[in-house]
Order: sequence, then structure tokens, then C-alpha cells
Amino acid sequence: MNLAKATLVELKSRFNVYDQKINWKVFCFIFCFTIGAWLDINGLWCELPIMVAELPEGWKLPSILSASTQIAQIAPFTYLIGRRLAPKIFTYVNVIYVILSIGALSCLLLSFFWNTTAVIFNQNHSIGLIVLNFCLALLDGTSSVTFLPYIGTNFAKEYIIPNYIGESLAALIPSILALIQGLGQDPGCSNITDTLTNKTILEPNQIKPNYSVQLYFLFMFGLLCISTLAFTLLNFSSIAKRERKNAKINQRSRTISEKSEIEVSPENAVNSQTNLTSTDQQKSQPLTVPVAGNRKEQVFLLTIIFWVSFLAYGTLPGLQSYSTLPYGNNIFNYAVNLSFVFLPFSIIFSIWSYEASVRQIAIEFSIVLVFTFYIIFLSISSPCPPFLDSWLGPFLTVFSWILTQMMYMRIRCLVAARLERFGEKVLLILGTLTMVGQIFGGLIIFLIVNVYGLLKDKDYCATDFHEYCY
Repeated sequence: MNLAKATLVELKSRFNVYDQKINWKVFCFIFCFTIGAWLDINGLWCELPIMVAELPEGWKLPSILSASTQIAQIAPFTYLIGRRLAPKIFTYVNVIYVILSIGALSCLLLSFFWNTTAVIFNQNHSIGLIVLNFCLALLDGTSSVTFLPYIGTNFAKEYIIPNYIGESLAALIPSILALIQGLGQDPGCSNITDTLTNKTILEPNQIKPNYSVQLYFLFMFGLLCISTLAFTLLNFSSIAKRERKNAKINQRSRTISEKSEIEVSPENAVNSQTNLTSTDQQKSQPLTVPVAGNRKEQVFLLTIIFWVSFLAYGTLPGLQSYSTLPYGNNIFNYAVNLSFVFLPFSIIFSIWSYEASVRQIAIEFSIVLVFTFYIIFLSISSPCPPFLDSWLGPFLTVFSWILTQMMYMRIRCLVAARLERFGEKVLLILGTLTMVGQIFGGLIIFLIVNVYGLLKDKDYCATDFHEYCY
């Protein structure tokens, strides 16, 4: 009892410290703005249960979309080159407005063309979905090297927390909309008689959502408009301007100057003010020449970010269908959407622990690797994963997906908060490694699934697992 009370007191104390360092209106502006990071792509992935059932690619669709997303990561590298060659044009503000506005337009187009198909190389492909997914990925990938550096450059590290809350809400909101849509249903199969052969075969029934995919993407369009409005307030409102780093530095300098005039003798006033202002300016510097320990810490944390991106955003998305669909369409839906639902909780919890040690980050990364390898094992075992005829199999699958997504998001948040003090350059490297990791992971899974065909699916209507596992 005393331990629980002491823990609550400690958490309350940490929250009060955090509360004193931020403005909650700016906090809201930031997470509403960063909802626009990957909202459209996340929204598209939440619709996969209905898309996999209806579109010609079937189980291969997630790996195809993942590959197109990784190929689109050429856009962030183009931005980084443009920022070096024409920094006045490729500013954070200009590029973010392009990301949000074109992302909104693409969602509007998706609502009308998501199921448009065309014959390519004698095979039917979902050309509308793949092309628009590519366009969204071009933009959303660039958010990795603009959103966080923009926040880290202009605001205190405490505002990195709402950045990741917004990013997690970009997954939560689409998943809730998908759950309301009713994609968790398992539509089952019906007997269909072939008029040519007069044979009766089982065919999967069509999923009937509570509202259409078109309406779903129109919701995404509206949310991106809200994100654009929040970014505008973050740039031009007086409240947000007062929370910027340079505004706070100027405020502290004025305060020091006023105190010096009152408390310091005339002959020492100039020297005291100069020294205090100089000290204050040094504190505002992101980083002086780093010591060896800092360099090792940066390399270690950036390496973790690479592997987090490689696994969480490159490898695992392409394995969703193979690790979950053997247990049923409803398990696929729950794994995708519930993992997004719980994301914000992992970031909100980080408010009380955002100053985590390197050792703690390493331990949490080691834990999440165990569940990641379990998901990979399930995919390799498809279509006959363990505990197929037991409640334990579906439970472990959904639990593993929820835990991995939560922990990977939390680790990203902790690493970013720790690297913020090293300055804008390190945050740009963090964003770049995030892209590089997911590119390699996504392309490797594409080769495994679509080129070499190493993972296997099953007939949707094969209800008795003994038919295909033994």
C-alpha cells in the first residue's frame, strides 16, 4: 500500500514538473498537427481486411503496398538534397504544407479510385490503390525528416511527447473508424454451383461494412484538413510563438538584464549581464563539441532506431496477413486495428518516463525483439501456425502485434527525447535512418513474398485445418 502511494506521489511530482515546462494549448496544436504524419497510410492499412478480401492480389497485397511505400522513400532523400542546395525554398514550413495538402488530395482521390484495377503483364492489379499509396508514401516519408526536426528545432524537448502522441493518434483514429465500420466480421463461405461443370464449390462471401470505404477515406481527408489548420496555428499564433526556443531565450535574457540593473553595482553591471547572458546562450546551444561518451551514445541509439524501423515499419507490415489470417479474418482485423488503438497509451505513459536511460532503452528493445521474432515465426509457419485449433493461438498473435507496435513507438519516442539535446543535425540523421531502415525491411519482405514466394496462404474456405496442414 505504501509502495503504491509512493509511486503515485512520484508520478504526480513528475507530471507537475512536466506541466510547468509546457503550454497545453501548444501541446494540443502539436499533436493535432502531427496526426497528419502517416495518417493516410495508416488509414489505408486499417482497410486491408476488406481490401485483401476484394482485390485481386489477395494475401500478397500487404507486401506489395509495403514495397511501394519503401520505393517512395526516394522523396525524403530528394528533400534533403534540395535543403542543402536551396535551403530558402526547401524550408520545414514550405515542405510540411506540401505534405499535408497533397496528402489530403490523395485521400480524396482514394475515396473514388481505391478499387480501380487494370491488367498489367497479363495479371489484374489494383492500380488505383497502388499508385495512390505510392503518392501518399512519397509525402509521408518526407514527414520523417521534417515534422520531428521542426518540433525539435523550434520547441523544447518536452514537446517531443505530443509529437509522438499525434503520430500514434494517426494510427488510433483510423483503427477506431475501421472497427466501427465492422471489418472484424468473418463473412464465412457459401455453396455455389458452377453452371458449366454442375459442381458445388465453396466461395467466400463479401464483407459488408457498416459504411463504405469511400466514406472512410473522406473522413481521412477531413482529418488532414484539421492537421493543416493546427500547423498554421503552430506557425502564426502568438501563443505558439511565445513557446519557441528563441522567444524563451530572449525572455530569459531580458529577465537577467532587469535583475542585473536592480541587484548589481554600476561598475559590475555590464560584466555580470554579459556573463549571465553568455551562460544562458550556451545553455540554448544544441551541442558543443561532443565528448567520446556522447558520440558512443548517439551511435548506439541511432543503431536502435535503424533496427526499430527495419522491423516495425519495413518487415512486419508485409507479414500481417500471413501471421494472422490463418486464424481467421477477424483475427487479422483485431491485430491490425487494436495494435493501433493502444499506441497512444504507450506515448502518454512516456510523459512520466521520457528521460529514460540508455540501459532502459536497450532492455525494452530486447523485450520487443522476442515478440517480433514470434510474429516472424508465425508467418513462416503459415498456413499452419501453432495452436491453430485453440484460443491460445489467436490470443498470442493479437497480443504480440499490440505489444510490438506499442513498444516500438515508445522506443522511438524515448530515443528522440534523448537525442534532442544533440541538435538539429542528429534529429535529421534519426529521420534518415528511420527511412533507410524501413526501406531495407520492406524490400526484403517484398522479395520473400512476391518474388521468391517463400510464404504460403490457404484457401479461405478451408475451414478444417486438417485438410491443409496434415
